Amino acid sequence: MTDPETKNADRKEILALYDISQIINSIPDFEELLSKVMDLVISTTRAERGFLMLRDFPQEEMSVKVARNLEQQDIDNSGEISQTTLNQVMETGEPLLTSDAKTDPRFTGSESVMLYNIRSVLCTPLKKQNQIIGLIYIDCLTTSNVFTEDDRAFLAAFANMAAISIENARLQARLQQENLILKKEIRHQYQFDNIIGRSAKFMAALSLVERVLDSSVPVLIQGESGTGKELIARAIHYNGPRREAMFLAQYCGALPETLLESELFGYKKGSFTGATANKIGLFEEADKGTFFLDEIGDISPTIQAKLLRVLQDGEMRRIGENKSIKVDIRIISATNKNLKQEVAEGRFREDLYYRLNVVTIDLPPLRDRRDDIPLLVRHFLDHSPQAAAKKIRELTREAQEAMSAYHWPGNIRELENVISYAIVMAKGNIIGIDDLPGPVLSHKTEAPPLIPGKSMHQMELDYILSTLKACQGDRKRTASQLGISLRTLQYKLKELKQEGHALEK
Repeated sequence: MTDPETKNADRKEILALYDISQIINSIPDFEELLSKVMDLVISTTRAERGFLMLRDFPQEEMSVKVARNLEQQDIDNSGEISQTTLNQVMETGEPLLTSDAKTDPRFTGSESVMLYNIRSVLCTPLKKQNQIIGLIYIDCLTTSNVFTEDDRAFLAAFANMAAISIENARLQARLQQENLILKKEIRHQYQFDNIIGRSAKFMAALSLVERVLDSSVPVLIQGESGTGKELIARAIHYNGPRREAMFLAQYCGALPETLLESELFGYKKGSFTGATANKIGLFEEADKGTFFLDEIGDISPTIQAKLLRVLQDGEMRRIGENKSIKVDIRIISATNKNLKQEVAEGRFREDLYYRLNVVTIDLPPLRDRRDDIPLLVRHFLDHSPQAAAKKIRELTREAQEAMSAYHWPGNIRELENVISYAIVMAKGNIIGIDDLPGPVLSHKTEAPPLIPGKSMHQMELDYILSTLKACQGDRKRTASQLGISLRTLQYKLKELKQEGHALEK
């Protein structure tokens, strides 16, 4: 072949490989990709049969994934291949070509060559980072087609591309499978059977939750900190029609307005100092799904106005943009404030309030559902690895009575923290009263007396102040005993300070 002819042949081969790479890189489905790879090899080399073998795991034996013929049909006799060829390629890691296996000394004594009347054979490894993950094997049983060095070079180049595509598709398939498993686990986690409580007030709230599942109306969840507002929001999402889409949550309390606005709505590159790239907002990310706004009562008037537009028109704008973006989201909001009172005092927009509380779910505090405390304690013990390791299954009667009598300002979150503390402190396999933290036993942190005319919000602040005093001003310890985050405690203390209370140093 002359030099121009050689260059022309090389150019055609490169173009063929480019076309093939375009094809195999456009197929995301793993099984479909394997079949297509095999068909492309057979049609290009005119092989009579082709076999693609893979390891499912690094140390496993090769197994045939695809066995095809020239007519692109699956064949049953996937075992009728030259084991001598497979073994040599596995040992050397290099392609193997023979034009006539019956006369090739490398195949002397090969039973498969004689038994299956194999003539021309070509086999090349599929490699990932120099590790053989599979093999492509083709052969001809007649003399009508004989593989050449050009075929060997083509198949080796093709195998390098195919190995990458196969591994990517296999990884994608594995991720999809893991995602399905994870979604099933999440759905199971938020099934109503896993929401603990049988008291009348809690069951009334749960009944309302079940009635709003199949709609997309906004839901307002009211309740003190630690009563399980986000748990209920997730249950609404994962048991409703939007369960396949995203559930996103954003805490709105004590966040600077500019930071919260950029998180919710995103921004355009260059819209302010530090905006070095476009940012997608959480509303946009949650499209077709559910967005949970925790502590909605703390958002500024500016963000209230923007949120109202999302609820009214289903539109939002990134900071720095004039173009509106359509979003289809279900809004679930939560607050531990009395929003109606916030509206009356001019701190919360009335029109936004009525948009948010199409359905209002009031979650009772733990002190109003004391019959549920033993059920919750059992749940936390059953799901604690530390309790399982120490074989802790129950509490003494004295410890149970102390927990039932306690006021639980931090509600269920505080109860969970108390059980975790008691498990660590317990010396045996039963939690006793001496294993409970001080505030549960201290009269100093019992519920303040009910004072007619005093709001629930003010009583909560009074209780936090008394707990802070009992903990001698230690804010980390106070937050732990209340079952709230240090950030939430700092926010509550800021309210106390604004109202003129003296705080423990």
